[in-house]
Amino acid sequence: MLVNSTRRTLWLFGALVFYAGAQSIWWAVLLLRRDREISALQARSSGLVEATDPAAEGSRRALMVLGEAAVFLLLLLALLVLVYRSVQRDLRLAAAQRNFLLAVTHELRSPIAAIKLQLSTLARSDLQPVQRYELRQGALEEVDRLAALTDKVLQATAAEEGTMPLRIEQVDVMPIVRNVAERARADAARDHYLKVVGPDSLVVGMDAHALRSIAENLIENAAKYAPSGSTIEVEVRPMGPSWDLLVSDEGPGVAQEERERIFERFHRSGSEEVRATQGTGLGLYIVRRLSQRLGGSVDVRPRAPKGSIFAASFPQR
Repeated sequence: MLVNSTRRTLWLFGALVFYAGAQSIWWAVLLLRRDREISALQARSSGLVEATDPAAEGSRRALMVLGEAAVFLLLLLALLVLVYRSVQRDLRLAAAQRNFLLAVTHELRSPIAAIKLQLSTLARSDLQPVQRYELRQGALEEVDRLAALTDKVLQATAAEEGTMPLRIEQVDVMPIVRNVAERARADAARDHYLKVVGPDSLVVGMDAHALRSIAENLIENAAKYAPSGSTIEVEVRPMGPSWDLLVSDEGPGVAQEERERIFERFHRSGSEEVRATQGTGLGLYIVRRLSQRLGGSVDVRPRAPKGSIFAASFPQR
């Protein structure tokens, strides 16, 4: 539906451009003809011999009309290009928002259904204490999933509006990264081998909460696309005046044309109806916005022989 609507919009836009160009040329020709007719009529009615060469005068007027038409066409073309880019941007945003709504709906439906089932089962009187404990733990885990999704949406909104407060202080990066990795081993990356590489300690000026969010989202993103049983490596690398947080995976990699777009809000490759991986398209957007607010940057590069390396770079304060 959205693809067909996009094609219709682009066809209509192309038809508008063609029509505007053809009309401009047609009116320029009519103006030139009318100008020649008026000049001839004036010459016949006055019976005077023109002091100037009629051919030269006609050429001058023709150049004037063509010049004005050319300026008009250039302005029109510039306006149409701006409109075209705006339409494309709006269509991409509409598609991304549609995917986001579908993703959020799916992400909400799954834990809610699981909690409902677990609470219904807990109402049974024939359950063993161990079974009740497992059901309660399962329900709590699903509640944590809902809370994490809510936090991610709120974080993305705050990042977009620039209202997320940052508290820069001297913190040791390594304990934070190791703690995030330990939690990921029990949750997002439980089907992967997750290892942390880096110095024993690295004290820098950093917002601890923002760093934790960046590391969590990068590890979660790697775990979504890397095959089960593969290795995810989290490396902290001091680089003189800066330091890097690198998350490497053994997934399918990121196509060249997607390496910038994956950091856009709501963007996820492909259609949400046939997607196998979960997510909302907010994680990498949050990573980029937080990295920029911390004075750093983030990019993705290919990893040999396969996979991707997401590298967040920050200044050492």
